[in-house]
Amino acid sequence: MITSEQKLLFIDVETTGTDPERHGLTQISGCVQLGEEVTEEFDWYVRPYSHDAIEEAALEVTGMDRRQFLPPDHPNHLAVAGQDFLDPGVVYARLAEMLGRHVDKFNKSDKFHFVGYNAHSFDMPFMRRFFEKNNDRYFGSWFWYPCLDVMLVWAQILQLSRAELPNFKLATVARHCGIKVDDTRLHDSHYDIELTRDLWNRARSIVARGQDETPRWTQGSLFD
Repeated sequence: MITSEQKLLFIDVETTGTDPERHGLTQISGCVQLGEEVTEEFDWYVRPYSHDAIEEAALEVTGMDRRQFLPPDHPNHLAVAGQDFLDPGVVYARLAEMLGRHVDKFNKSDKFHFVGYNAHSFDMPFMRRFFEKNNDRYFGSWFWYPCLDVMLVWAQILQLSRAELPNFKLATVARHCGIKVDDTRLHDSHYDIELTRDLWNRARSIVARGQDETPRWTQGSLFD
């Protein structure tokens, strides 16, 4: 069990809607980073639970068809190359097995940092609910709270130039920071996590430069 290095789990999800109580997951992608090294990547298509509501607007965003969510032996099942939707229980088991290789969930000081773009209000709540749907109410045994939200980090960095951006979506911020964005691949969580990790690394470089600079004042000097 690795305990001396910082453990990051970059994660992005696609869903059938915006409410984790009503909607479900359709794709989970990300990577495990131990220290500075990415040790493994994952990309799973998830069959929503039968009681998960599926919004047409969500399907338009992801380009998925609800017939893809049907079991492979269903007469109306639609097969799309490269998109094999797995039973959610199977995906949960694979995810838990992966997490367990790096974190001791019974050790309160050994957890992953959950890293994502808008993760605090979207990805993390959806993942927590996914664990609960799989009868696992110990999501907090795997991850530190709060998460590391790349969107909020960049909101602080870009606060003086916020008016220059029409919105604060992942692609918009990435372009503003000089990252080349392929519009045809957006809302595929595997691609979105690439952009997210690129933004995270650029933000870390900016923060590191700031920490290396000598501050113009020290604590208490404002009151001398």
